[in-house]
Amino acid sequence: MRILIIVLGLILVGCESPKKDYDFTFFKWNIHESYYLKFNSSDTLYCVGAYGIKQETSFAILNKEQKERIQNLLDTLTFPKNQVFNDLVNDGETNVFLLNKGEQTRKLKIHGISGPKQFWLFGETLDRLKRQLQFAQINKKIDFKEINKMVISQMKFVPRKDTLQ
Repeated sequence: MRILIIVLGLILVGCESPKKDYDFTFFKWNIHESYYLKFNSSDTLYCVGAYGIKQETSFAILNKEQKERIQNLLDTLTFPKNQVFNDLVNDGETNVFLLNKGEQTRKLKIHGISGPKQFWLFGETLDRLKRQLQFAQINKKIDFKEINKMVISQMKFVPRKDTLQ
């Protein structure tokens, strides 16, 4: 009898759905605010305010429903082949999405009013979630090197020719 209980217990534990392994970063910029949100399969959502010189990191704990909603949205998003959608406007809103899922990396930058509608809606969902949560400051540095490749436009400097010679 004891062996049967142990075997059933092992089977039930083994039947859990596999943990989804995500590393997701969202960046939002407009004239009023600039921030990153970082989510990585746990129940913690990190927020880094990037408006101004000093970046401030804070975190909030997601409840089960919030976590599952983000995971479900990440499961259903279809990233387009084109990674950048840009309008010819200097201001407006920019959203950047970076999803590392297992060995795959997906990226998307949308600006102005261009880009897939599902990503604009997802950005609005993340913004609403950020406003609903109570964040606590934390002394933690988060690496944004990968997403900043899309956030910060790369400038190429052309060497100046000295015409006075």
